[in-house]
Amino acid sequence: MFSLVRSGPKILLFESNNIQELRDYFIHEKEAAAYDFNTAFEKSGEDHTIIFVTGKIKDVVDIRELDEALIVIEEPDVILCNLLNDKKSRLVTRSRIAIRIILLRAIGDLERVVKEIGEDYKAVQGDITDILNSYNDKGTMVAITDKPLHRTVGAKDIYRKALFIEERYRPLLRSLRSNALKYLNSGLGNKDWYELEIRIFDRYSEYRLHYERLLDIMEWLELGIILGESWGKDYPRPMMSVEVYRVRFFTYYSPLYIKKILLGLELLDDSTRIVDYDLYYNRKKLNWSDAADEGIKARHLIGEKYRKEILSKLSGKEIEKLYEIENKILATRT
Repeated sequence: MFSLVRSGPKILLFESNNIQELRDYFIHEKEAAAYDFNTAFEKSGEDHTIIFVTGKIKDVVDIRELDEALIVIEEPDVILCNLLNDKKSRLVTRSRIAIRIILLRAIGDLERVVKEIGEDYKAVQGDITDILNSYNDKGTMVAITDKPLHRTVGAKDIYRKALFIEERYRPLLRSLRSNALKYLNSGLGNKDWYELEIRIFDRYSEYRLHYERLLDIMEWLELGIILGESWGKDYPRPMMSVEVYRVRFFTYYSPLYIKKILLGLELLDDSTRIVDYDLYYNRKKLNWSDAADEGIKARHLIGEKYRKEILSKLSGKEIEKLYEIENKILATRT
């Protein structure tokens, strides 16, 4: 639900006596796209490899001196195997994998997070480009961002101070994943988290679709961390029980804000109500009236406002998937 650590793009350096032919091979046969480095980093995710081709690999390669970066949606080992199998290895006189990159999500006081990681791992601070240029093939770089990690993170989204840590990539990745919540809390000033429970009720019993939709929104908006889920009973009136699906989660957002988001999720664009999402905090149910904004007192108007807020925070692909699930839900009503 809340991605805190992931890999950045991999970087491969190739030395070649025939730069143009090697470049053409990647572009025409491996569907590589050519950009300057900053744009390449902007467009690259953890499934991408950024390739630099140069006439001479120095002990320390200044990436700023290289004219072009090629993006390939493939892992470095596969790229190297393809070079051999396609009989293009003759074009490479030397190769090297550059420093690996780990992206860590933080919120709030990013400087405090950088300082704490630096102390824990005896890290060297520096600009992301300076670290790439100074430590081409040693250790690992940790870049901090306050942007969601399930989307592409560009150079402009990275905090101005990155960290070079002289540890191998895999062990460091595991260690950071273990400590990620600690650093998130550090940036937030060690504020309290809330343990909440959402109870899903649908009189058409399409719980799987509503649960899938809820989890998507929680992931896209990074609302919290799921702790558990189970079937249960609710009692809307004395002597009347209904089946509900219960989802327990941690969040640093206030219960009132989560209630507003849930009111927005109960509705479609045309204000059709398709589900009940009841929210409990400390075993007490938050009523829709608790979420009333100044000047907006009706339940459906509050829902309409927060439906629009939810959609404003989603990407085009996320909105498309949301509508797809909602159309499936509507199809069960006929």
